[in-house]
Amino acid sequence: MTSWLGCVAADRFAAIAPVVGLRAGNPLASDPTHPDPATCRPSRPLPVIAFAGDADTTNPIQGGGAKYWSYTMHAAEMRWATLNGCTAAPTTRWVAPKVYEERYTGCRDGADVAGRITVGGGHSWVVDNDALWAFLSQHRR
Repeated sequence: MTSWLGCVAADRFAAIAPVVGLRAGNPLASDPTHPDPATCRPSRPLPVIAFAGDADTTNPIQGGGAKYWSYTMHAAEMRWATLNGCTAAPTTRWVAPKVYEERYTGCRDGADVAGRITVGGGHSWVVDNDALWAFLSQHRR
């Protein structure tokens, strides 16, 4: 739901922070391993931080699962980075003993895209609340 709101109502939100379900539109009909660009057209660059567990079997970050989850979380991150005009190469770094972050920077209007993955985390609240607040509090609408 959060991802969809980012796609259709970016003008109403300063940033989005999906938990266990980053999307960037529906899967492309001709290749469901990629998001369909026509189904996510935010009106402006929108900062994104998403949280997920790599052991989530409901919304697996590797793709699969329900029909709407055909593409990977990484594909969703890449699509948001494209939508936000990010120019820097993505980086990956460990931010905690069992948490790594994939981040796209150099984005228009400071609309970075970050995905935080909890190793062994399932379909649950895998959010670092401090990191969530630090990210969201940087953005105002």
